Amino acid sequence: MADSKDVVDQQFLEMRWRTLSLAADLDRIGRGADGARTLKEDARLQKLRRALEVLMSEGVDRAERVQMIFSDMTPPPK
Repeated sequence: MADSKDVVDQQFLEMRWRTLSLAADLDRIGRGADGARTLKEDARLQKLRRALEVLMSEGVDRAERVQMIFSDMTPPPK
């Protein structure tokens, strides 16, 4: 298993880029017509908000919990 500092050293710039990219996307949505409403009410963005809360939480199962947020749990048709 890799040393945690090594992982940060190797991945930090990529993690920073992904965070900035998401922030820019949200800014573009917010500047659009009804942007504030969309940011608040769109179900996809609500899931994204929940996923961000998971990212900031403790634990080592963040990826699994985020995947479950975005998973379609609709039962298959009969």
